[in-house]
Amino acid sequence: MNYWLHRITGGDYALPVSSELYTKEYLSIGWCDFSNEYFLKAIKSGETAFNQMYMVEWGYLPRNRYNLWRFVNSMKPGDYVVVPQSRVFSVCQIEDDVIYTNESFDEQLLVDWNGDRVTRDDQFRLWNKDGKQVDLGFYRRIRFVARDIPRDYANQDLYSRMKIRQTNAHISDLGKSVEEAIDRFINKRPIQLRASILESTGDTVLNLIRKLYNHDRFEDLVEKYLYSIGADRVGKPSKNESPTDDGDADRVGYFDKLGVAIMVQAKKHTDKTDSWAVEQIKAYRQNHSNDDATILWVISTCDDYSEEAKRLAQEYHVVLINGREFVEMLLDTGLKDLD
Repeated sequence: MNYWLHRITGGDYALPVSSELYTKEYLSIGWCDFSNEYFLKAIKSGETAFNQMYMVEWGYLPRNRYNLWRFVNSMKPGDYVVVPQSRVFSVCQIEDDVIYTNESFDEQLLVDWNGDRVTRDDQFRLWNKDGKQVDLGFYRRIRFVARDIPRDYANQDLYSRMKIRQTNAHISDLGKSVEEAIDRFINKRPIQLRASILESTGDTVLNLIRKLYNHDRFEDLVEKYLYSIGADRVGKPSKNESPTDDGDADRVGYFDKLGVAIMVQAKKHTDKTDSWAVEQIKAYRQNHSNDDATILWVISTCDDYSEEAKRLAQEYHVVLINGREFVEMLLDTGLKDLD
């Protein structure tokens, strides 16, 4: 499978018609002077015949003739085609190996974006309602893979390539970029610096926390995070205050102006954290109530929580934060005061 870029602008007065054809799942190109089955056969028979037709018709070989060559001979069924438009782009797939000319194309499909019909003369040239010749001549069936993708979903290489002015180009070197743009669009993940930094650094930071911090230092990190999000003070309940049957919290952040306290159970775990952490923080709130509204968190360096922990967390209204999520929270607030 190959990847292509193709513009649907066509030649003079073509865009209103080519755009409407595109919505009907047809890709088009200009060259109305050559739009008949005889010339199409010459194109398909090889480059020599292709060039001879130009010499007969025009007396010279235009440099941009290879746009038509690629459209007819190089694009194959199943190939992906990126179609740049204003502020967006779409990706379609070549449906089959049939190429239509103005001689063979269904005239009923030749309508502009205002619904006005285009007429075809006996030389297979097209004319709009104002008597202007419409420079379209060749057509291919497509199916859409993703439509109207904002350019924010394209990485820099693909974004730059879409700026080239030629009608079409082979861009298989950017195949991965095209696939990634489609995936981001489907999953609503436009390219953003913050998201890219979190995605590329999150696992590294989490591994450093696991490697460099013991449990006490991890609790201190949680405390600094609470301050970073606006806590006026952070309490460190003594272990004597919190025997096992009386619940346990490692830090309590007090947001005095809001009348809110966030009670946190911190766990330096790998793999999964079980339901005991949820039971501990729930019991702590039951036995240490105050006038503040309370929010319960479990923050763990784990990869995930057990199914029982998730069930109890939902029942007790406890927020579960795994290691990767906590790293993203840290990076969002900044690293300056974390050490």
